[in-house]
Amino acid sequence: MMMPSNEMGYDNLEGDDFNMNVGRVHRMSESSRRSGDSSTSARLPPQWGKRTTYDGQVYYFNKVTDETCWDIEEINPETGELMSQRSAVPQERPPSAGPNSNNDYRSTTARILESELTWNLLLQEITHSVQLLNQSAQLKRKDLYVQQSTTIVEIIRLMLYASGTVKHDIQHYPNYQILKQQNKNIMHTLNLLVFATKTASQVWPPPDAALKMQQAANDVLGAVRQFIMSAQDVDIKLDKSLIEIRPEETRDNQEESVQGSSELIAQLEQCSQEIYRSTQKLVSTLRQPEYQTSFLITQTRSIVTDVGRFLSVVDEVQYDNMNSEATREFKVNRIALCNNISGLVMAAQNAVTPIRPNNANEQVILGAGLVEKGVKDFMISVKYLLQEKEAVETERCQKMFNEYARRPSAVSEHINQQYYMDPQMKTRNRRAVSLSAINSSLNEIPENGEKSILSAQEDSRERSYSQRNFNNNMTSPGRNLEQQFADFNINGPPIEARYERKVSSSSKNKLKQLLGDEAPNETSASAPDLNTKPWYLNYDYGNKDIVFNMEGKVKGATFPALIERLTIHDSHDSSFTQTFLLTYRSFATSMEVIDALIRRFSIKPPPQLTNPQDLKVWNEKKAMPIRLRVCNVLKSWIETYSLDLQGNQDDAKALETVREFFTSQATGEHANLANTIIKALEKRDAGTGKKMLLNLSKEAPPPILPKNLNYLRFLDIDPLEIARQLTIMESKTYTQIQPIECLNKAWSERENSPAVNVKAMIEFSNKTTGWVATAILRENDLKRRCNVLKHFILVADKCYSLNNFNTVMSILAGFNSSPIHRLKRTWEQLSKKINDIFENLERVINPQKNYAQYRENLHSVNPPCVPFLGVYLTDLTFIEDGNTNNLKSNNKLINFSKQTKTAEVIREIQQYQNQPYNLNPVKEVCDFILKCLNETVDETTLYDMSLILEPREREDEAIARKLQESGFL
Repeated sequence: MMMPSNEMGYDNLEGDDFNMNVGRVHRMSESSRRSGDSSTSARLPPQWGKRTTYDGQVYYFNKVTDETCWDIEEINPETGELMSQRSAVPQERPPSAGPNSNNDYRSTTARILESELTWNLLLQEITHSVQLLNQSAQLKRKDLYVQQSTTIVEIIRLMLYASGTVKHDIQHYPNYQILKQQNKNIMHTLNLLVFATKTASQVWPPPDAALKMQQAANDVLGAVRQFIMSAQDVDIKLDKSLIEIRPEETRDNQEESVQGSSELIAQLEQCSQEIYRSTQKLVSTLRQPEYQTSFLITQTRSIVTDVGRFLSVVDEVQYDNMNSEATREFKVNRIALCNNISGLVMAAQNAVTPIRPNNANEQVILGAGLVEKGVKDFMISVKYLLQEKEAVETERCQKMFNEYARRPSAVSEHINQQYYMDPQMKTRNRRAVSLSAINSSLNEIPENGEKSILSAQEDSRERSYSQRNFNNNMTSPGRNLEQQFADFNINGPPIEARYERKVSSSSKNKLKQLLGDEAPNETSASAPDLNTKPWYLNYDYGNKDIVFNMEGKVKGATFPALIERLTIHDSHDSSFTQTFLLTYRSFATSMEVIDALIRRFSIKPPPQLTNPQDLKVWNEKKAMPIRLRVCNVLKSWIETYSLDLQGNQDDAKALETVREFFTSQATGEHANLANTIIKALEKRDAGTGKKMLLNLSKEAPPPILPKNLNYLRFLDIDPLEIARQLTIMESKTYTQIQPIECLNKAWSERENSPAVNVKAMIEFSNKTTGWVATAILRENDLKRRCNVLKHFILVADKCYSLNNFNTVMSILAGFNSSPIHRLKRTWEQLSKKINDIFENLERVINPQKNYAQYRENLHSVNPPCVPFLGVYLTDLTFIEDGNTNNLKSNNKLINFSKQTKTAEVIREIQQYQNQPYNLNPVKEVCDFILKCLNETVDETTLYDMSLILEPREREDEAIARKLQESGFL
């Protein structure tokens, strides 16, 4: 009889000695850190780390290449490379998983069930699966380990069921004791294979992990061969009717996509390589003497999209339930990467402005380099986090094996109960499913007895927690600039069918601990009233029509499902309503929304609802709340979100449709609701709707007028008054920005763009920047040129005191443009006081770290305020380019997570639109400013003017000039 070898390194699997190994996972324990060889750690190159195996053996791993080795002497301390490959196990980058990588065990079992079931067929399939696993181990295809081990387990499950040795009493068979013992041997070797597979598929497994997995697979094959020989000796027949088909095999829409850490890293490597290629292409272009600015924009946008895809893959890793150094580094490096990509976007924008800084190309190249570094650092953080998560899961697996060793006569029954009773043994997140994927098959195999009643009852309920879709999605800078993720299908009928009892608070807390912030809230998971809820009060959308995240927020849905959630009868989500109304124009027209709402208002009872009492309940608890919700949504849309009729035929037609429908309802049973909408329409027509009112609790400050208003000169106007008039003009345009202007990058459209106010602000900012440069360079006299420069610095300072950050940025952009920045003699004439003001402005409006200092200052000020619009446009660009319009997991579902991120930015823009400035406009000053703005010249001319005023000079010439000016020569 073939028994599993103890040479695999899992010594003393039975007995108390095994308890000593519990918790000794692939990470350095605290005692190891305290007693470890500090000199060894000091000799490790920076890209190498040290870990310990379960039996205390130390090995070393490369954070970048994933190579592992036993001896530190094999690592070159200078280069960090392995000096000998013979005893090292390089972890090659696995290619992307093929189309059958996730569901191969399903196709294998289907093929077996379609064929004539014989012992030879089963043995061939198991032998073939073991050979495939061995080949993958030799090729270092870690991404296939779990899938191929799952196939082995699944075939054995079918074999035991079909042979009748699971549920039938085998005592009537001759030599039944031998069959029983061989059944135990199969279960024992399968458990070892699960454990070895989990270990070998980790990010940085021990150098011999793949060999141990191969040995475990061969032991399974040996145990199966002996069982088949014994079964044939006693003439046991195979019967397909005895095979239990699991729900996952018959319901494709609820299949899990089993994807382990190796597959995740493979995807990240592919994404990172795309990012590196894009950044290198951008850098090489910038180093050419001439290039087109359109290419710079296109390439930067490509990098943003690549980084967004990279983050969408990473953000599937759930880490909120972990508290470790790996989690902290993960979060820090994630934020750093988001800041780096935002910095690159801002640098690219500065490089294509009419008056670009003289070091614009260098800033873009620097930004591209920081993005590359951020990706590399983040990759290492992700590997650390995945290794930590796998170690925690493997520790629980080890505890399960410990229980197995204590109760060898009840192996499978105990595994079933442990797996279903303890949520910690379930799939906890989408990246920690590799072990659970095998266990879910293994746990289906009882050992010579029925599955426990508790296990059978818990089976369907627990599986409902693990029915998730693991496809990718994109993140935004809203969270991170940023994805998140985890599909959780929640809707009326499926929940009622799945959950048969109220989830206790302790269970919810435990689930929250395991799943982090994505744990379903009470309304989605516990649903205490589900058992008593009549069928006719269920939601109308189907299981595939909507997807929620674990916070209970809509992640994606079809358009009809979004309309239903907008007017849902048993709850109200004001945040969802506002988000929908702010962003619906990115995926629907106003007429489509109004038509859908009118259909929703005209809801009819189900045909099968004939009981008068039930019909009354339906009207009271579903139909009437829906109609109220529809009217509330329409009233909000009419008062706040509908656009002016001029040039917007869609909203004009939608408003007329609303008017006609509710006028027809004004004399019916819904007259009160209809009259509410009609009054809202009348107020809109009369122009008496919601308006921004000026706070007159304090009088506006008197304007500071120059002596002669008929002949104005720039230096004659007080800097504060110039700042006030600029603020009035900027604020007027800013407060008129509509949500539609922030959708789909409307400001980048050259013709028929709805973003008229955003484009007007951009144009005004560019003209202000040009005015600064033109006014300074038109002064031939050095002293007067210095005075103009000083005056603009004071204007910028006054704008800052007025919270007009947009104008501050425009003026600073003029100072940093090449024609002005190079005027060293002019800058040297500024006093220390003026220089300090200028440096303070540059410090608080510093673009570093995605304008972190500016954002902090902005959130600390009270309206009125004119924020720097460029920051919002950068965030919106990142969201738009980094997120698909439809979910990748189901392209029929609108990506509402993207709309939520966009709405967050729009809400912040609107936050500073509600309070106007209490300032008096001065027509003469405004006209003077507008005249100056329209008299700016192009950048080439400005640079030529700059060279005439201050020609290029060598360093020795500059020294001689300074000595002459100081009187020494």
